[in-house]
Amino acid sequence: MLNWCSYCQQFQGEIPPYDNLIITHGLCKLCAPKVDEFAESDFLRAEALKRIQARLFEVGRRSDLKAAGAIIEEAGKANVREVDILFGIIAPTLYRIGEDWKRGILTVKDEHRFTRFFEKVVELIAVKVKAANFVETTCADRPAVLLINAPGNTHTLAVRMLELWLMNKGMRVLAAAVPPTPDELVAMVDKTRPDLVLISMALAEQRAGVVALAQRILQMPKPSRPRVIVGGYAVKSGLVPTIPGAELMADVNLLWGEVGA
Repeated sequence: MLNWCSYCQQFQGEIPPYDNLIITHGLCKLCAPKVDEFAESDFLRAEALKRIQARLFEVGRRSDLKAAGAIIEEAGKANVREVDILFGIIAPTLYRIGEDWKRGILTVKDEHRFTRFFEKVVELIAVKVKAANFVETTCADRPAVLLINAPGNTHTLAVRMLELWLMNKGMRVLAAAVPPTPDELVAMVDKTRPDLVLISMALAEQRAGVVALAQRILQMPKPSRPRVIVGGYAVKSGLVPTIPGAELMADVNLLWGEVGA
């Protein structure tokens, strides 16, 4: 389920059951003490989120990027942050598309078309997120986070969205476009010296490749050895319960607690 704050409309993360994509509401830590200051009518904003989610899916059927841009603008006027649209609306929509493909509701061509469309939508949002006060990280910088895909994971949207999420939090993050080999990963770590290596794993079949990466990092000397955290659908759905040498994290908001401390 997708947990949003009823008042400030910020995405709070996913809660079990993870395969149920309905939007549920509570109060974030900042809004909870102010509950008496808000009118009961403020709860009506919950319905606005559901409409945004449904409308983005429908314009995706038509690959109507102009309409998607208008929806994002409307969301901003309703106090929904662009970065929250990424994880609270677009990410579950992509999950729904994948499930529809598995059930034969969508063809492979349809699935690819949806993915290309949402790649463009993410870039629309990226422009807005980058207007905030942070600096993009290059290989010349020392990032707090080195973000990579699991070997065999060819979809880059999840990594791109997580990169924007962390950048919005003010973190220095370096994302690799292509999944590295174990030796390539060590070379990247030696060069950039990150605090954390984050790996996005979509499928259980990618576990062997992730284990190889984690074990190679484990062989590095302690002063330069970063922590390895693995997330993604394979983790949050329980398909992969353990990765030797790595920590598993199902909720992206818990990740902020790790890199933001």
